[in-house]
Amino acid sequence: MRIRRNLFGKEVATGEHGNGVAYILARCTVMLVMTALSGTAYGQTALLGVASAEVASGPTESTGSGVITLGTESYQVVNASDLPLSTAATATESGDVVQVGCQTCQTRSCRGNCRGTSFPNGNFCAPCEPYCYATVETLFMERQSGNYTASPNFLMDGYDFEAIPRVTIGRVPDCINGCELTFTGVAEWTQSGAASNPSGGIETFLNPVAPFDATDILAFTNSIEQSQRLEAQYWSIEANKTMVGYDVARCLVGVRYIDYQELFTYLGENATVGAISGSTLGSLRSEVKNRLLGPQVGVDLLYPICHRGYTDFRARAGIFANFADLDFDYRNDISTALLADEDAVRFAGMIEVAGGVRVQLTDRLSIRAGGELWWLGGVGTATDQFKNTIGAITNVRTGSEFFVAGGTVGAEYRY
Repeated sequence: MRIRRNLFGKEVATGEHGNGVAYILARCTVMLVMTALSGTAYGQTALLGVASAEVASGPTESTGSGVITLGTESYQVVNASDLPLSTAATATESGDVVQVGCQTCQTRSCRGNCRGTSFPNGNFCAPCEPYCYATVETLFMERQSGNYTASPNFLMDGYDFEAIPRVTIGRVPDCINGCELTFTGVAEWTQSGAASNPSGGIETFLNPVAPFDATDILAFTNSIEQSQRLEAQYWSIEANKTMVGYDVARCLVGVRYIDYQELFTYLGENATVGAISGSTLGSLRSEVKNRLLGPQVGVDLLYPICHRGYTDFRARAGIFANFADLDFDYRNDISTALLADEDAVRFAGMIEVAGGVRVQLTDRLSIRAGGELWWLGGVGTATDQFKNTIGAITNVRTGSEFFVAGGTVGAEYRY
C-alpha cells in the first residue's frame, strides 16, 4: 500500500484524499502575514532614512553601578533628581531677577533684562544682578530765535554754541525698577552790540505811549552812544523713576525743575544838555525769571547695529507750572522812570528729543555722540516784556517759545 500525506496543492491525485478549501485559506493567511511584516519593516526604514538591516545584539546587562550594557555599548543611568533643572516648584528666592522665558528657562519670574554679555548675544535665562550707572555728557547747544536789536543802526552778534554739562546717576536694584537723578547746566548764552558816533544820528525802535511822549526817550534818539546786551541762563534738575527692559528700552516718569532767566540791558546817551554830565543818559533793564516745576515722562531706546555698536533715541516731555517773575526798570535822565515788578503763575511745556550712536567699549563702559533738540514754550523772555513800547507794561508776559539745538558727546559707566 502507498501512503501519501494530504499536502496543499492545486490538484489532488485520483484516489487520494485532499482539501482545496483549506489550501486556499492557508495560502491567503501566509500572504497577509508576510505583507504585514513587510509593511512594518518598510515603515521603520522610511522613518530612519536608512535601509533596514538585521543587527545582532547581545544580551542587556546591568552592572549595578549605574551603567546598562547593550551588546558592546554602555549607557550611564542618571537619576531625575540629579538633573540641574530649576522648576517653579523647586525655585528658591534670591536677590537676582531671573530672565525672560518662564517656559524655556524653567523660572518662576519672567521679568528682568539681559545682563552679562552684550545684547543680543547674551544669555536670556541668566539671572541679572543689580547695578548702578553714571553718565557724563557735554552738550554743545545754541539758543535759537534769540536775535534782537533795539536800534535800526546796529545789531547784536547773536548767540553762540555753549558747552553745557549734563550728569546722570542712577540705580536699578532689581534690574527692572530703578531711579535716577539728572542735572543739566548751567548754560549761559550772551549776545551784545554797540555803536558810537560823536555827531549823533543813532536812533531807536523804542516807541512811547501815554502817559509818556518823545521827550521821555530822548536819550535814545539821535544818540552819540548806544549799547545793548542780552543774556540767557538755563539749568534743570530732574528725579525719575525708571523701568528697564532687556537693556534696550527704559521708560521713566518723574518730576523736573527748570530755571530759565533772561536779562536785557539797553543804554543810550544824547549830546543834548541834560541834568547829568551835560548830556541825557538813558537806561532800560528788563529781567524775567521762569521757574518751572512739574511732572515729565520719557523713554530711552537702544537698537543694536553690530556686535558693540548701537543707535539710541532719547525723549522727554513735561508740563509745568511756571512761576514767572518780572523786574523792569526804565529811566530817561532823572526826569522819567518806569518801574514794573510782578509775579504770576502760568502753564509751560517742554519737549526734548535726541538721537545718536553708542559704542560699548567694555561690559561696563560705553561712549556716545549725537544730536539734540529742545523746545520750551509758555515762558517769558526779556525783550517780549516791553516789545519796544515804553509806557504800557503792567504784567509779566509768558507766551514766548524757542528751540535749543546742538550736539552731544558723553560716556556711561556701569558698576
